[in-house]
Amino acid sequence: MLKFYCYNFTPEKTTPQIIDDIKTLCERTKQFEREEEIMLFVFVPAVSLEAVCAAFPDRKLVKISSQSFTVRETTDELTPEKLSALGADMAITGLADRRYYFGETDEMTRDNLEVILNMGFKAMLGVGETREMAEKGTASSVIAGQIKTGYSRIPYEAHYRIGTIYRPLWDFGSVYAPDEDYTLKMFQTIRETVKETLPNFPIEMPLFYGGSLSAEKLSEYFRKGIIDGVFWDSRDITAEEFASMIRLIG
Repeated sequence: MLKFYCYNFTPEKTTPQIIDDIKTLCERTKQFEREEEIMLFVFVPAVSLEAVCAAFPDRKLVKISSQSFTVRETTDELTPEKLSALGADMAITGLADRRYYFGETDEMTRDNLEVILNMGFKAMLGVGETREMAEKGTASSVIAGQIKTGYSRIPYEAHYRIGTIYRPLWDFGSVYAPDEDYTLKMFQTIRETVKETLPNFPIEMPLFYGGSLSAEKLSEYFRKGIIDGVFWDSRDITAEEFASMIRLIG
């Protein structure tokens, strides 16, 4: 099966460091066939996006994504038009930290996805919950709502350019972490809700996990078809370590 590996650069990384790390990832994984064995995506802060896109004009080994964007021109964030001008391959919207720290609503992510997909980009919808939601037992309904609203206006012809990233906010920087039963329940909720929301899509939408898992557990989840890809931060794993994990799992 094709596996998707997503590496997210946090703000601590400078633009030259990001470029060097992407070169490392490409060099260490070049033996894998893209679109057959693995796909490598890097998610880059807005301040570095133009330089990174210019540094990698050939995207055979890596696809470059913006970490965020907006269709609302009242902000100073990147718009889809700007992403196109910079040469980005894709964009993500709806990550848990932006939902709960920056107040992005389900309707905002829906609008973002509709516009970016209609422009021909690849895109990913981030879904996730807070620890409080998990403790109250509302996480499944919250995530289902994020998916139903976020995917309510996806054009049919974009079915091969979209994926879902599940990233529990409370799994990062905390002594608390979801156990396996809880995580598998969330995966099931996401799969079922996507199918319910998009019943006519001809293929199953890829599911990416942004939580903490060992290489052994990731291998198991890939093998069983539980997930299709991973999404990890540069603050949690170095580019060398991420490349080693890819080589280990395949």
